Amino acid sequence: MPIAMTRRHLMLSTAALAAAAPRMAWGQKAGTVTMGVITPTTGTFAYAGDLVVRGANLAIEMHGGKVASHEIKLLTRDDEGKPASGVRRVQEAATSDGMRYFIGAYSSAVGLAESEVAQREKLLQFAAGGSEDFTGSRCGRYTFQWSAHPYTAVRSTLEHVRKAFPQKKTIYTLTADYVFGHALLKYTKIAAAELGFELVGNDNHPFGERQYTQYLTKVVATKPDILLLNTAGADAVTAIRQFASFGAANIAVVGPWTLEVDQLPELAPEMRSGMILGQNYYPDIDTPANKAFVASYSKKFSALPGYSSAYGYDAFRTVLMAMEQARSVEVADVVRTLEGMSWDGVLGRMSIDPKTHQLVRPYFVVRCKAQAEMKSPADFAEIVALGDKQQPADQNQCKGMAEL
Repeated sequence: MPIAMTRRHLMLSTAALAAAAPRMAWGQKAGTVTMGVITPTTGTFAYAGDLVVRGANLAIEMHGGKVASHEIKLLTRDDEGKPASGVRRVQEAATSDGMRYFIGAYSSAVGLAESEVAQREKLLQFAAGGSEDFTGSRCGRYTFQWSAHPYTAVRSTLEHVRKAFPQKKTIYTLTADYVFGHALLKYTKIAAAELGFELVGNDNHPFGERQYTQYLTKVVATKPDILLLNTAGADAVTAIRQFASFGAANIAVVGPWTLEVDQLPELAPEMRSGMILGQNYYPDIDTPANKAFVASYSKKFSALPGYSSAYGYDAFRTVLMAMEQARSVEVADVVRTLEGMSWDGVLGRMSIDPKTHQLVRPYFVVRCKAQAEMKSPADFAEIVALGDKQQPADQNQCKGMAEL
């Protein structure tokens, strides 16, 4: 064969390998599907990281460690609660380890930054952050939202308050000054108008705030019927502890997305008593799938699961179910399957809105018990209401999903 032809073939072969290299690097190993938990184990939401991993591991274990004839490999990474770190961890896990599916995103800011990587690299993300942007202005074909929409959360919580306490009409809000808090405040204004509440004040606080006296002094001076906390995590725990020192028992504390079971032990019973809280998950949910989850979790960890573990478990359980239904671990096949699925999940009857990728699901409202009412150390609250009113379509800013 002439030397010129040999070189030409060599050049073509090299070009073909170079073009194929990204697909080879990003693909799954034969017989293996790699999934990741990219979630904080340091920072404000540090308490959640290991709990999400617990839930994810349990879902894989209860699924037999395999899906669609593939072994499941689980990666865990700390996003530090920082968008730049989250993006870096997702990119590294995908590039170096072949990760194609991931959950985590406990911070909305982190999850939205990671979503850009998911769209670009065609990774399936099942997010937990509470911003409406996941399924709104920054929606993407490869991102799904497990947590309730902030409209559903706020509307469900305030609807119960309106029915249970018809004499309470004025609200002062304390809002975390980032996308999560902003979304809750936006829908607080909408739901309050729908239900006949009057908003009499708001203060934004920075992420990681440690001193709330300046805000709470204004709250007490304004004398609202309700202090509505549009904040979460360690910020919420700190705010409630400091508010308790004001002795303003006539002001009801309500949190549409503020504290979960995992954090309630951080408050003394007298600080929790009577609080109305919206919950993405509560262990008393009466569904077969949740009963099986709680039984397995309690046996393995000698504790009741909260939102973090339930999210890790149910998000992975849902993706694994979609893989089985699709008979494939290819991301595009699983995305299409999720868009058409309806199933009995941990939370109840669930489906995916194919236009936004928002999980259509119930939201739970609980009343925290006084110490005398508690039947056990973990009997923090009782479910008093369920809500499932979805964001009105005319308020959604998702401009449509891209082709796979």
